[in-house]
Amino acid sequence: MNKIFRALQRHIILLQRLWQAFSGIILIGFLTHYLSAVQQGWYYSFLSLSSIFTIFDLGLSVVILQLAAHYFVGHYWGEKGLIHGNNAERFLSLLSQSSRLYLKLGFAFCLLMIPVGIIFFGMKSSNLPSIGRWQSPWVFLTIATTLNILLLPFFSIIEGSGSIKEVYSIRLVQGVLGSLACWVVLINGGVLWATAMVPLSSFLVAALWISFKYSTFFLEACKNSQSYIRWSSEVWPLQWRIGLSWLSGYLLTQIYTPILFFYHGAAVAGQMGLSLTLANMLGLLAQSWIARRVPSMAKAVSQKNWQDFDQVFRRDFMVSVIFYLFGVLAFCFLYQLISGTKYSERILSFWPFLGLLGVVLINHIGGALAAHLRSYKREPLVWVSLAGAVLTVPIAFISAAYYSVSGVVGSILLVQLLLTLPLSVHIWVKYNRAWMQ
Repeated sequence: MNKIFRALQRHIILLQRLWQAFSGIILIGFLTHYLSAVQQGWYYSFLSLSSIFTIFDLGLSVVILQLAAHYFVGHYWGEKGLIHGNNAERFLSLLSQSSRLYLKLGFAFCLLMIPVGIIFFGMKSSNLPSIGRWQSPWVFLTIATTLNILLLPFFSIIEGSGSIKEVYSIRLVQGVLGSLACWVVLINGGVLWATAMVPLSSFLVAALWISFKYSTFFLEACKNSQSYIRWSSEVWPLQWRIGLSWLSGYLLTQIYTPILFFYHGAAVAGQMGLSLTLANMLGLLAQSWIARRVPSMAKAVSQKNWQDFDQVFRRDFMVSVIFYLFGVLAFCFLYQLISGTKYSERILSFWPFLGLLGVVLINHIGGALAAHLRSYKREPLVWVSLAGAVLTVPIAFISAAYYSVSGVVGSILLVQLLLTLPLSVHIWVKYNRAWMQ
């Protein structure tokens, strides 16, 4: 039994991502069975609009993870999250300062997104008896998402300290409980209330984890009022670049479901949302090989261990891409199996769906290269992402208005192939060679 447990711990990131994939497939079955096509569109439009919280994060959680990996060298954890080492005050200050900032970001998100959602969805809610009252579920989803924003710095710091297995174990528990709660609400006719179950469960699990495992660290950070971190020189130079990159990522993925919701109604938006969920599910699994290496890559850079830094990334990067391509083949096979059934009516037609898988693959490659370069505490690929988003979004708006889903997917894929991918590879090769000298 101990051997099995240790084996599971070694592959906890992949296990967590596998659960996301498995639960996503089960969720699709629940949505198809318990929701109409219109209700499915509202469900995914709720999730897409609420995911704008990534913009409020401004890439700070990634910067905190990188800083924590650098600062934790020479330290170790004691009971109740007590830090032992010569520079523990600096590590405590990182959580203290970032938590205060996230409190402001969370408040801004909640204050802005509640009325934005009410106005946006209010324009499309008339004459839809199948939706019913959607205002309360939207407010509840926004508040639950806000609570999770407040805990983002804590997760980044613990993961950056090297406790990757522990963090992903908690995320696995969050995912399991959140999925179960979502399914129960859908079975009982909760419809849009189900959208808030994952963020709500995530917050409750995380709050219990912190109180039992890291109470001392959390309390000491709350008491800490000294600023050991020079935000303007240590955080902001990398943060604003990652923030722009995340903004670009949102504009290149999540925003298209609300766009289609606005132009073509909930049913088409639901097809886009479900298809994007499947594609992102595969992308998340592929990212497992990269995500587990982020703290170790940052540590290798701080120690100038260039050989391990580069070799580990290249091996895991190739494995992740090969895994994704096999996943695409599997999806194509499954698509043919469900063709002509009620499930095929809830998803995009074959070629737009395949194009969407191509978009996510390119995003995965760009994200992996960015994670590698980010270990230097640099973000040179931000301009590529921003240029891609600035070019794609207006084209997609026009395409959505005149050509529906095929136009949207085609415009994204074209920009990714001609601009984003070649530029990302070129910049990665150039800067990686220069910085390793």
